Amino acid sequence: MAKSAEELLIYLFDEILPKHGMNLRVKQKELSLEMLRALQENKLALCEAEVGTGKTHAYILALTVHNIYSDKKIPAVISTSTIALQKALTEEYIPQISGILLEHHVIDKPLSFVVRKGKRHYVCDSRLKIYETSIKNLQREVDANLILELARLGEQEFDRIDLDDAVLTPYVKGRINVFRYNKSCPYSLLCRFMNFKKKCMTDNFDFQITNHNYTLADLIGQKQGRKPLFPGYGAMVFDESHKLIDAARQMYSTVWDEQDAEFIVGLSEVSRRTTGMDELTVLRSQLAEYNRQIFDRLAGDLAGNHTREGSRIEIVIGSMEKIYIRHMAKALEQLPLSYQENSGQKMRMQGLKKRCQELTDKLTVFLNSGNAICWMEKRENGRLALCAVPMELEQILFHDIWSRPIPVIITSGTMSVRGDFSHFKRMTGISFAALSRIMETSKSSPFDFQSNGLLYIPERMPFPNIRDDRYIQAIMEEIVQIVSATHGHTLILFTSYWLMERVFYGLKEQLSDYPLFLMGRGRLDVISSFRRSGNGVLFASDSAGEGIDLAGDILSSLIVVKLPFPVPDPVMEYQRNQYEDFDLYRRDIIIPEMLIKLRQWFGRGIRRAGHKATQRHGRQIVQVVAAVGDIVPREAVFSHEIPQERGFFANILVDVGDFQICGAAAHGLALTPGADHHADARRARQHQPGAVLDGKFLQLIAGGVVVDAAVGHRAVHVQHQQSYHRQILSYSLRVINSTGRPAARMAPAIWAL
Repeated sequence: MAKSAEELLIYLFDEILPKHGMNLRVKQKELSLEMLRALQENKLALCEAEVGTGKTHAYILALTVHNIYSDKKIPAVISTSTIALQKALTEEYIPQISGILLEHHVIDKPLSFVVRKGKRHYVCDSRLKIYETSIKNLQREVDANLILELARLGEQEFDRIDLDDAVLTPYVKGRINVFRYNKSCPYSLLCRFMNFKKKCMTDNFDFQITNHNYTLADLIGQKQGRKPLFPGYGAMVFDESHKLIDAARQMYSTVWDEQDAEFIVGLSEVSRRTTGMDELTVLRSQLAEYNRQIFDRLAGDLAGNHTREGSRIEIVIGSMEKIYIRHMAKALEQLPLSYQENSGQKMRMQGLKKRCQELTDKLTVFLNSGNAICWMEKRENGRLALCAVPMELEQILFHDIWSRPIPVIITSGTMSVRGDFSHFKRMTGISFAALSRIMETSKSSPFDFQSNGLLYIPERMPFPNIRDDRYIQAIMEEIVQIVSATHGHTLILFTSYWLMERVFYGLKEQLSDYPLFLMGRGRLDVISSFRRSGNGVLFASDSAGEGIDLAGDILSSLIVVKLPFPVPDPVMEYQRNQYEDFDLYRRDIIIPEMLIKLRQWFGRGIRRAGHKATQRHGRQIVQVVAAVGDIVPREAVFSHEIPQERGFFANILVDVGDFQICGAAAHGLALTPGADHHADARRARQHQPGAVLDGKFLQLIAGGVVVDAAVGHRAVHVQHQQSYHRQILSYSLRVINSTGRPAARMAPAIWAL
């Protein structure tokens, strides 16, 4: 055995792993050593590792070696954002490392793990039996396969109760999952879920694998006096940490659904007539009426059927709404007792009392909403909900997560902006930690993007207005040309479901030679069909832009229809109000969020070191990254013919009048995102010309595409008092090839502001 943990880790990378086909990757080794140092020194380690670095193996090895040399074995929690990564950890990464370490006698027993999720992801034995019996009693032939699947679920061991693996519809899963659990259940002694929970709370596992929401639920619950969801652990890993802030906003939010009060009114209904019935009727009627009044007063533009699901408006809880809220709280307090007196059902009264208390707690938040960001939104079911999130969420996250005396590895492929973690630290609350406790490292991708990647920007796109038929037609024409050039094998990422569906149905006939797939909300099953298609074309939204692996020949073309700027919402509006200068806000918030998401999107392209050019019809088709939409300049640097020679472009300098728009891209043109992405810009009648990016932009998003990039730090601001005017600016492009000599001289193009 090596004398120190560092020596053992180096030995594993240098000598052991290469014997098992895992060639030495210097950056992976360096990353793992830095993670090990963070564990030893109780640090908060920000570890950015671009695609291909091997961050997952790096932290598994660091955690394992650290535990070997620790005085006491202490489990680690690994928190992820996606089920796909959890499956990769449990089915690939951990078993692989465990087998190698066992073979070389580094460990004496396999690495163990357990996957932790919310209770509704698991089978409830009691509800399963009830539902299975009801289906059998129907005696329908169509239910034969369903009955077999239900029987299979009932026969499995306690560690096979995960409904995510079951071939069942969401409706059926909702009928048989764990809704609540208590000792009065007739299955409590033999309950597989209860036994599973007991085993999870032992220290038998090296790794407790979970998701960000479950991790935060544990921390919030402990703060509120509830029992912990995990046994004691000595280290934590947040993988896919770029999604942590989204999870935090969800978990720390209070959501008051329009239907909450309606459900309580229905639950408190009694069938028999009693002397105190009038009081109960009045309470139920008051609750429903106050609830309706509040939502009607605050709904604003969200009322009716003309607004889309997911639409949000900022709200202020006024004095009249507070009066109604207090009346609701009083009715909720009296309702359970009145119900028990009139129904005589003590058990059901307990359930009603719990529901009333939950809604009362929500009302309290909105009654004291001075320190919260409040908004109303339209849910997927078309109903309304009032939402609130603490203004000081970053400080809360620091207190709940980062102030604890355990080491934390925070890792992702996209956390920084040009190597600067300031935005990530600010948004997650890590910036409140002592500087001496924070470690930062960023490892670039080892993949040869320069030889295997091509960035293409189309000619003369209309201004990006999804209501403009000319713009939509231009998008469809570009997509047809790109898909035809790569013979399918294309992922098209949209920022709008509406535009995605419009383009998909508009191209169904023109692209009929290829299997076409439309990925709607929550339709992750489409990914598997796309993989099996061989040369399909997948029209997808943000959900396909992160966390999925499309390695190999299935993907030769990635089309970004519109740069993924954050959608203005009440939280962003609050952030905007913290800045006196809109340019600072754009620099600190808008641009970093767009860049981090865009880098994730670009990561769907080359996923393996061997993911290189393929031959089709005698010509080289290299990995294509096509940016279509609100990207300027709008003059293509090269024709639609894909060049075969390497290093076609090394540097592009774009000069516009007396200012520079920065940018450079090997094999293409620098990106300068479009305009008017924020409500303030529209209200001020001020055209915001998009990102002010330095020349390292594409190095970040594509792992080294840029060569000697030009740098510009100024942008255009065109102020108009009443309405937009069209200002035409000409610019010229000077293209320099890899030898440094001018390769082409482009004609002036038109840029409309």
